[in-house]
Amino acid sequence: MVSTLVWVLAGLLAYTLVATALQTWGILPSSVRVSGPITTIHTQRGKRFLDWLATPKRLWRAWANVGVGIALVVMVGSFAAVLLSAVTIFNQPESTVITQPQDALVIPGVNQFLPLSVAPEIVLGLLVGLVVHEGGHGLLCRVEDIDIESMGLALLAVIPMGAFVEPDEESQATADRGDRTRMFAAGVTNNFAITVLAFALLFGPVVGSIAVAPGVPVSGALNGTPAADAGIDRGDVITGVNGDRVANASEFDAALADADRTVDVSLQDGNTTTVRRSVIVTSAVVDGPLATGTTIEGVNGTTVGTERAFHVALENRTTARLATTNGTVTLPVGAAATVAADGPFANAS
Repeated sequence: MVSTLVWVLAGLLAYTLVATALQTWGILPSSVRVSGPITTIHTQRGKRFLDWLATPKRLWRAWANVGVGIALVVMVGSFAAVLLSAVTIFNQPESTVITQPQDALVIPGVNQFLPLSVAPEIVLGLLVGLVVHEGGHGLLCRVEDIDIESMGLALLAVIPMGAFVEPDEESQATADRGDRTRMFAAGVTNNFAITVLAFALLFGPVVGSIAVAPGVPVSGALNGTPAADAGIDRGDVITGVNGDRVANASEFDAALADADRTVDVSLQDGNTTTVRRSVIVTSAVVDGPLATGTTIEGVNGTTVGTERAFHVALENRTTARLATTNGTVTLPVGAAATVAADGPFANAS
C-alpha cells in the first residue's frame, strides 16, 4: 500500500512540472514566480497601510530595540536546540514510534500526530504567524525609511509555508546598522509577542472556561455482565442513578450504596437503561477457587446482589460458602498473597 508521504511527494513533483511549464510559456502573471515546488506571489499592496501604521516611529523603535535582545536569545536557543537534536540523532539512530521521519513535516495526514481534521486550524495559525512576522519587517522598514520593493506569500505547491518582505537593496544599503538590525529583528519580536498573548489566553480565559463534564465515564463492561447485557459499554458516561444525577465516581458509589438491586442508569446520550446488579469477580488468583467473570449469587445461604450486601454477609466470618454460577465454593475470608521464590517469606511455614 502506497503511504501518504509518497502521494505527497508525487503531488509536489507533478505540481513542479506543471507550474514550471506555465511559467516558461509565459502563462503565469509576473506577480507569480515559480522555483521548483515553491511558488511566490508578489504584490505592492499594503504599503500605504504600513506608512500609516509606522507614524509613531519612536514607539516602534523602542519596541524594536527590545526585540533585538529577544532575537539574540532566540538565536542562541535555536542553535542549542539544533545541536541537541543532532546529538540525539547520533545517539539514537533508529527511529521509534514517536520519531518517524514523516513526523518532522508539519503536514496534516502525513504527520501521525496531526490528522487531516486539524488542517484548517494549522493553516490559520500559520497565516497569522506569517502576517505578524513579515508585517513586523515591513513596518520597521517604513519606520526606518527603507523602501519596500514587494511583499507576498511563499507556498509549497498550494500550501502557505512562508511570507516575505523585499526591502529595496539601495535603500537598505543607505540605512545605518542599527536601523537594519531593528528591521531584521522585528519579525522575531512580533512572533514572541503573539506567543505570549496566545499563552496568556490559553492559560487565562480559555482554561478558565473549560469545565469537566459531569458524569462517570465507563472504561468497559465484562461480557455477560448485567451492565453489558443492558447495553452499557466503553465510551458511555453515566450521569444518573434512579433519577438522581451523579457528577463523579464518589457520587456514583454513594448512589449505588443506597440503591436496591435493580437500578435505572441514565447515560449522557439521554438514554436510560435498567440494570439488575450482581456480584461479579473482576480479577482472581491464577488456579484459585474462583475465576474472573464468575457471578456470586449467595454467601452462607444469604442471597447477595450488590457489593455492599456481599461485604455485610462476610462480616465477622473466617470462612464463607459462596454460591456461584459455577457451583458452591468454600474458602477462607482474608487476603491472598503471592510469595516470591527468593523473597523474605519464601521459607515461612
